[in-house]
Amino acid sequence: MSKIDLKTESRRYRERYLEMPTIPLQSGITYGPVRSRRLGWSLGLNISPISYKFCSFNCVYCQYGGTTICTIKTSDWREDFPALDDFEKALESALHKPKDNEIDNITFSGNGEPTLHPQFEELVDIAKKLQRKYFPEAKLGVLSNSSTVAMEKVRRALAKLDFRIMKLDTGGPETFRKINRPCPGVDYEAILNGLKSLENITLQTMFIDGAISNIGEQEVSEWMEKVGEIKPVKAQIYSLHRPTATTSLGEVSAEKLEEIAAQTEEATGVTVEVIVASSPYRRRYNEPYRK
Repeated sequence: MSKIDLKTESRRYRERYLEMPTIPLQSGITYGPVRSRRLGWSLGLNISPISYKFCSFNCVYCQYGGTTICTIKTSDWREDFPALDDFEKALESALHKPKDNEIDNITFSGNGEPTLHPQFEELVDIAKKLQRKYFPEAKLGVLSNSSTVAMEKVRRALAKLDFRIMKLDTGGPETFRKINRPCPGVDYEAILNGLKSLENITLQTMFIDGAISNIGEQEVSEWMEKVGEIKPVKAQIYSLHRPTATTSLGEVSAEKLEEIAAQTEEATGVTVEVIVASSPYRRRYNEPYRK
């Protein structure tokens, strides 16, 4: 797909899915440190393309809007991913700055699914080396949508990280397809089995209400069952706080999240942390509205 085609496809996604402005893509490899609801002061690592959104999901709630290229295969777009040398230079520059800023965590996240990078394991090795050199007290981890968890090369890389926060928004394949809108080749059962076989993971779950919802009695019951099967170290649940890729979505109240957390802990024995924003989202001056 040519660059012109990418721009056309991106516009079509915005016209189809967006009625409200979303947040611009990260324009570089590192960003922050930013204050995260879950991770404290986190230095973000974006190892996805910067001119368009490349991901294996097209989640209805994504703050970055609709996915331009939705695939799990990266060979045709390999040149658009950051090279190893560029990644090392960018991260070393960010970590080498005067340590006025606190860094609790260094987190692979960014514009799309980070484990899709063709050399994700090598990037983890580089980040680990630099983290030990400059911020040995910080933790290195990933926020992942779990779509690649069955891949051996990804599992090797995940095992090298200090923390792994893995997505599971639903308890069944039907709601999974409605909310996460995965690309062809991503299978819910494969994700579930992959998560079950990983150790010391944190599950992350976005609960939403509205035209598309995962807070109905059946949906929550199925999700709790899967949490019990996976047996993560803990689960983190939260709801909307930023603009979303599709409209007609509603935020789930803190009271409802607390109710789900209590039910889940009682049913599974897994600790559930409710993540609630301390204040309403406000667009920063450097986050222009998309048109």
